[in-house]
Amino acid sequence: MQSPNLPNSKTIRAILGDGRLKEAVERLQFSAEQQQWLPVAFAARQLSAEVRGLDGEIWQAPRPDAESLEVERQQLTRKAEQLLQQFKAWEKDPDGQAKAFDTAHREKIDLFLLGIKTRREGKAPEAIRVFTQVIQKEPAFTEAYVERAALLMQQPAPDWQQALEDLNTALRISPNHPLALTNRGYLYVHFYQDLHQACADWKEVQQMGFPVADALIEQYCKNR
Repeated sequence: MQSPNLPNSKTIRAILGDGRLKEAVERLQFSAEQQQWLPVAFAARQLSAEVRGLDGEIWQAPRPDAESLEVERQQLTRKAEQLLQQFKAWEKDPDGQAKAFDTAHREKIDLFLLGIKTRREGKAPEAIRVFTQVIQKEPAFTEAYVERAALLMQQPAPDWQQALEDLNTALRISPNHPLALTNRGYLYVHFYQDLHQACADWKEVQQMGFPVADALIEQYCKNR
């Protein structure tokens, strides 16, 4: 049974109905995290990042026009309504939902490990397909985005744009992910020739105490 001190589906529904999308998603995420309803919490974390982007908090590119923003807000509101239905299912039967999640989650982990194994065997295209399946099953699986991005950058004909989208998604889900930042810096240098942004990413990794960025900063960022 849900704790009476946490936001419930009725409260969140009222907030969403008032048009307070960001607040509704944040309360849903907080309640799910506190009760360890993991799939709901993961999905809410990703949706929260999308809403924050819509509100101008984490945009890294020119913002869309007002009409496009309204269309996107409606899309995110529908996502929030769908997520609220998932929240209600956990609220009604947390034990049953947890049992079903344990089985599904194990399948996702096994699939991810298969992708790692396939990558180590040198079967990059197959590994990319496997990581894509993981992402389709669990859109908040950070490591799958990071692994797929690395492979996309290593192909004979690199898909730099998709790799950047994957790394940005990983960082929305898990801000300050050191490997995602490191790889994004590499991408900024070798595709966009944006040394300023690359050094910013690597310096952030260095400040977190990860020496992986030291050599890159020494090579590219001495005067920055």
